[in-house]
Amino acid sequence: MNQMETVAGRVDTGAKPYRKPLRKIAYPYLFILPFSLLVLVFFILPAIATVLMAFTDLNVSMKPHFVGLVNFKRIFTDYNLPELLGHSAVFAVLSLVVSLLFALVIAIATQYFLKGGLSAVVYRVLWLIPSIIPSVVYVTFWKFIFDPTEGGLINDVLHRLGIIGDPISWFTKGAMAIVILATVVSTISGGMILLSAAINSIPEDLYKAARVDGASEKSVILKIILPTLKWPLMYITISDLIGFVSSYFFIMLLTQGGPMRDTTTLSLYAYEQAFKLHYYGYGSAVALIVVFISLALTLLLFRLFDFDDMIKPSRIED
Repeated sequence: MNQMETVAGRVDTGAKPYRKPLRKIAYPYLFILPFSLLVLVFFILPAIATVLMAFTDLNVSMKPHFVGLVNFKRIFTDYNLPELLGHSAVFAVLSLVVSLLFALVIAIATQYFLKGGLSAVVYRVLWLIPSIIPSVVYVTFWKFIFDPTEGGLINDVLHRLGIIGDPISWFTKGAMAIVILATVVSTISGGMILLSAAINSIPEDLYKAARVDGASEKSVILKIILPTLKWPLMYITISDLIGFVSSYFFIMLLTQGGPMRDTTTLSLYAYEQAFKLHYYGYGSAVALIVVFISLALTLLLFRLFDFDDMIKPSRIED
């Protein structure tokens, strides 16, 4: 009893709870401060500046005047808008579908059928090469392949085989297809790595149990592998689609948006208006439209993937 009273007395002494020194509390913030400053300077401030410029008539004179929604009204009355939206949709959707399918096939082939083999490692490394080559060198390679003269790789091969007589102007006949192909090859590796890691995390016991039950390879892929990939597939789909909607770099280097605007997307149009024609206000307004489209597509994909259901905690049945 005396011991309990002593303990109670110690508890009721009114001692202050332990508090971390301010120095230890500040440590995490000191570590993230440089990165926060970089984000502020190179992302947040430019984004704010773009929004502000979208409501001005800023041009080469660099003397902005507030014009309200004039730039946005001009966008929706621009006769180029339907064509630009069509090109953007074709480029983004086809690039997404093809790159996602290729990444999925490569990941399943190397992490399931060829798992642990040297050929699987070599094959994945080969697909990483396009993503690490400098963009200018990469685009030069594609221009050499589809060069419209006799010196172009495809034209030279077809001519030697006797299939064609005169060289074919590939960038005139299939510029969008070439742009999509070049973009897909350079972006497959990112999705392939994520999907490969997800497949590699599947326990081998699941495969063994499926084989014991007589499951075919098709059933294993459809019933075990694909359901496991729902999270990485959602991430890859959303991030790649946003990237393709806002992408213009490869298009600018390969075709400059031609021929006759056949490969000009909304993002490239925003770049041209701002940095070629120096209509900075109008270009910023077009860029904001691209942002709104990306946001709407992101929300739509969240709905299609049933994101609310995916983040619910799992229920363990008794």
